Amino acid sequence: MGTANGFKSILLATDGSPESSSAADAAISLALSSSAQVTVIHVWNLEVHHRHGYWDVEVRNEAEQLVDAVVSRLRAAGVRADRVISRADSKHVAAAVAVAASDFKADLVIVGSRGLSEWQSMFKHSVSHQLLSTLDCPLLVVRGRPIEADGGARRILLAIAGGDDIPAGVRAASAAAAAPGSKVLVVHVTQMLTAEAVAYVEPDDEVAATMASTIKLLSDAGVAADGVVTHSGPVAMVVAEIASNWRADLIVTGSSRIGDLASLLLGSVSHDLLHVADRPVLIAERVSS
Repeated sequence: MGTANGFKSILLATDGSPESSSAADAAISLALSSSAQVTVIHVWNLEVHHRHGYWDVEVRNEAEQLVDAVVSRLRAAGVRADRVISRADSKHVAAAVAVAASDFKADLVIVGSRGLSEWQSMFKHSVSHQLLSTLDCPLLVVRGRPIEADGGARRILLAIAGGDDIPAGVRAASAAAAAPGSKVLVVHVTQMLTAEAVAYVEPDDEVAATMASTIKLLSDAGVAADGVVTHSGPVAMVVAEIASNWRADLIVTGSSRIGDLASLLLGSVSHDLLHVADRPVLIAERVSS
């Protein structure tokens, strides 16, 4: 997993769309600030090629040209880059990406918001959930306001709830903040939870302790950080609004893959942010149960 020194092995999924072009910009920016190796993957849609009667050799040539163009763009920007081509039907694209991420020991996977063979339509089939449940490493979904491909300082919003996924969120935010001059804004949206007619509101002292420990972890990693606590509104909408007002380059959330209070608070936030945020969302690595 990346540290304050940045991500080291990035898997970039591309399909040649404008959205995957923005994902390539993000890969360039993150790779330049940490000297990362980037592997570009393109997944053939077997159903489409079969329906149109393409020969495999023709499809492979098209795929190679698409991926080689992205690799050339990354290399021209000074990034070490290579490529891999895979094949899958629409139900197994996420699995193909996950296999490649494991093979290349990626500590970050990047996709465009409509990448991976029409990413937007895939939300209807829970492919985003498939990627999050399959990948162990962080996932960056790029949409809306792109990350500049200059490797410069970034403004990163880290949304926290509490629990065991705070360290994972801190590691992801620290890695994204590898460029000198980067800043992290830690945001906590307090909520009232109701279960079986019992209401629970986070005590102020617990909120303050959570915020302080998170900022200390970032400081220990050499990352400049401030914090803000807000008490109203749906979590994803509030986080997205703060990110926009603060001009964040990307939003980081915990992994949302654990069954404690943090999962209750952030359980759907990562998925909601993918729909409501107007900038890239980085979902941290899986937290072991």
